[in-house]
Amino acid sequence: MLFDPRPKTSRAELFDREDELRTLDRFAERGDPLVLVLGIRRIGKTSLVRSFLSDWIGVYVDARGVRTRADLFRVVGEGLSFSQRVRRLLRGVRGVRVSASGVEIKWRGRDSISLAGLLHELGRSGKRVLVVFDEVQSLRPPISVEVREAIAYAYDNVSSVSVILSGSEVGLLRDFVGIDDPDSPLYGRYALEVEVKRFSHDLSVEFLREGFREEGVEVGRGIIEEAVAEFDGIVGWLVYFGRLYVDGMRDLGRIVEAAVETALRELRHLRRRERLVLRAIAEGARTWSSVRDYVEGVEGVTIPKASLTRTIKKLERLSIIRNYEFLDPVYERAAKRLGRGGGAS
Repeated sequence: MLFDPRPKTSRAELFDREDELRTLDRFAERGDPLVLVLGIRRIGKTSLVRSFLSDWIGVYVDARGVRTRADLFRVVGEGLSFSQRVRRLLRGVRGVRVSASGVEIKWRGRDSISLAGLLHELGRSGKRVLVVFDEVQSLRPPISVEVREAIAYAYDNVSSVSVILSGSEVGLLRDFVGIDDPDSPLYGRYALEVEVKRFSHDLSVEFLREGFREEGVEVGRGIIEEAVAEFDGIVGWLVYFGRLYVDGMRDLGRIVEAAVETALRELRHLRRRERLVLRAIAEGARTWSSVRDYVEGVEGVTIPKASLTRTIKKLERLSIIRNYEFLDPVYERAAKRLGRGGGAS
């Protein structure tokens, strides 16, 4: 069902995205070692990569919330458990226990196995195996170092394993890979990129009409057009609207308000000056100097050029803004509610 808020896991469930699937299939068939799937929050990256894997021997690893090595191997074990074909490849491997309930990994002590060792074992059959690490940019040292080193090992030594990295904080994901960073184990490697774009106006309308048809709910063209204008082709918000509308919230204004509150909760996790910069841009600042004037006026202190530039660049790497414009209209509305002191109004 299109309005199911959970990520899609098969190609039959996925709406459109034929171009992206063809591109990923071509990369997989060609054996490209490293692919980045990029796109802003709620654009549908997780549904794309999980649905894509359904036609391949694939492992999906959700890196969100991973803080320790135990966390890392737990989510890797969950990813390895996802496919029966993957389980068969790991039977008899030292440090790995395959059972009906899933895959257990011994990651410490005698007879343990490293992440690089797991990728090596997956590649021993010679069959093409795809390993997706989703939201990997959220990892921190030493876990991030171990993951990068394992990916670099597979890149150089395991020709039948391709790694796909996906993330909504596009700049931070590129920083994580570190292709241009001499200190990164992936320095100098070539990574292909697939950008997941927002739906066009017509495709957004078609998506909502099909979703409502599946739910057996009659909705006028006017309300669909209004919703498309509000959510600007961002699939996650279109699903959010459709789900709430079908479940009885028939007031578009209330649905938008709920979406804005969701975005506002996320923005509150940013640093105070980052929130001030977003508030400045939401209120119309479109140049570096106008942002500086706004923030200095609120804080009552001069801000070094380098400091403010770093803040703006970080917000761009987080994929919230680009060229002093918000990438998501819901986040722009939310930023306007950040108080002039950087908190919520």
